Amino acid sequence: MKTWTRKLFAVLMAAVMLLGAVPAMADEPVDITWFVNTGVVPSTWNTDYYVMRTITEKTGATVTATTPADDADTKLNLMILNGTLPDIITTTNGTLMRDMIAADLVWPIEEFFETYKPDSHLLKAYPEDIKQVLVERDGGWYALPSHIISADNREIWGLNESTRDLWIASDWRDNRGVIFNRRIMEQLGITEEELQTESGVLAAFEKVKAANLTVDGASVIPLLADGDSFNGKSWMCNWGATGFLTITFGGMPVDEEGNWVSYYRVPAFRHAIRFLNTCGQRGYIEANQFTFDRAAREAACRAGRVFCFMGNTADTGFNDVVNNGFFWYTPGPILSDDGATPVHDKASSVYGGWLQTFISKDAKHPEQVANFLDFMTSDEGLSCWNYGEPGVDVEVTEAGLYKRTEEGFKKANNAAVTGVGAFWAFCNQNWDQKYMDPSTDESIVPQCAYGSNEHVYRYNCIALENLPSGYMEADPEISIISNEMTTYVQTELANIILSVPQEEFDARFDAMVEQLDKLGLKKVEEYRNAAVQENYKTMNIKPVN
Repeated sequence: MKTWTRKLFAVLMAAVMLLGAVPAMADEPVDITWFVNTGVVPSTWNTDYYVMRTITEKTGATVTATTPADDADTKLNLMILNGTLPDIITTTNGTLMRDMIAADLVWPIEEFFETYKPDSHLLKAYPEDIKQVLVERDGGWYALPSHIISADNREIWGLNESTRDLWIASDWRDNRGVIFNRRIMEQLGITEEELQTESGVLAAFEKVKAANLTVDGASVIPLLADGDSFNGKSWMCNWGATGFLTITFGGMPVDEEGNWVSYYRVPAFRHAIRFLNTCGQRGYIEANQFTFDRAAREAACRAGRVFCFMGNTADTGFNDVVNNGFFWYTPGPILSDDGATPVHDKASSVYGGWLQTFISKDAKHPEQVANFLDFMTSDEGLSCWNYGEPGVDVEVTEAGLYKRTEEGFKKANNAAVTGVGAFWAFCNQNWDQKYMDPSTDESIVPQCAYGSNEHVYRYNCIALENLPSGYMEADPEISIISNEMTTYVQTELANIILSVPQEEFDARFDAMVEQLDKLGLKKVEEYRNAAVQENYKTMNIKPVN
């Protein structure tokens, strides 16, 4: 186009735009800032990828996310003190949540959307039961929680008839569990029946060890006890391999009078550690395995060189049907040789979510923030970031369920780059249940196997677990003691499991509990139990026993 022609075209376009004949070109996207204390949000916003391109097109925003690898709470606390909050804040720290609300640094959700996006679906169809929990916790509705699941939320999203029964059964789903490698079972002639009991499992470990199997030149691991998370990295030891073994051997954190007690006072916990000590002494567990982080645990399981995994099964990659096919089996519980009944705790209350997302009152682009949060939690947005590009990353079955393609699995396994499955802060479990094709998540059935097993006693742990927000962190002395116990018990338990001869086990275990008492275990138990006893009164329920 010649110069004079270009100038004439520009003049004509300017004229018609002024006259309102055609709309002006859309503004360039604005960048919104987001602090996330955990997750895999893409560190680089690359619109060459479908998910990020679509989000930007729909919301008018790009996102600069900060996800600290360590000391996330300290970094957020400094931002609060300095008054330099980003546009969006996602945290799990109850104390910092209260600090932001008390300092009037964050928006009430309804007020924000009524101001900047009054047509948002969040104002029209947000589950009331979850909202009530948030209001009771925070004094108002300030947060958008992740992983929401409730009766009201199920009512909003509904269930697909083809998977209704499965999802109703999944109400007892739990990541804590045990899984066995079917390929190795078949190779060594180990049956499902042999893996139902404690003694049967130990016998299977011995068979695997004696076989000296390898996979691609690497030795098969008889038992991977959740790696560096074997006790959940917590002074309470209620997660990881120790947590699973305690509940499968019948342990509950409550005494005969209904008082909350730590697992250290519970016989089933001693039984759990004795079981792991037996495995350590017989060579089923090796010391280096207690250094495996999540990536190492998952890599070993994906490679097929782990016979048995105990602990947080979500960290194994065992549901990746593209890379390795479904070759895991679980009996649900492992039945104790002493005849104890396995137990499963479930709080019969509405869950207030995991990651809690807040909106800064100093957000520089509130309209785009509103667009972003509205889209990411909508049906369209959840479909976009969970599954990616239709026809490329995901297919829709005749029943209306979403099924990842091979390309979709690859992108989901690289979520921090592609954005597919990356935005945990907006996870909606009832939405998942409506659309997920179970064949794309082979973990569903195994993770329901424990809670739905006929041998398991299920009990309501709401009074034991539903503490006031930030209760344990609110007392500085309790926080210090808890941190000291976490550091001590992580090392001492590993030493007991790996190094203590079985005839010395009880004495060493008793010495550990004695040292924990010196650090202040009884004081922490009494402090937590005070809240539990108050729950019994306010909830008008009987103590669990």
